[in-house]
Amino acid sequence: MTVETEVYDTDDAVTLLQALHAALSADLAALETRIRALARQVPGDADKMSLEQAAFCEARTGLHSGLASITEVLAWIEWKIEEDPEGDIATVMQHPSALRGYVIH
Repeated sequence: MTVETEVYDTDDAVTLLQALHAALSADLAALETRIRALARQVPGDADKMSLEQAAFCEARTGLHSGLASITEVLAWIEWKIEEDPEGDIATVMQHPSALRGYVIH
């Protein structure tokens, strides 16, 4: 399998990933607040509350997964940058699928 070397602007990629991470973190904090508020409510309609709670928990799981994925990509970028102390990123960057290992998601 041949992997073509492309020029990557890692600064832009890292900045965008960090912005996405911050946005997802803010969404997660807001969702956690809603989950706590729902838990404090007196159950008037237990079925409706249960469905709403289940939806919130599913959204929370998705947010945690997204945050973990972003963290993995940022760690991969950092690892690739450390491979070339001279800073010639274009020569060491490869598409993540070209790396050997186990997929955790």
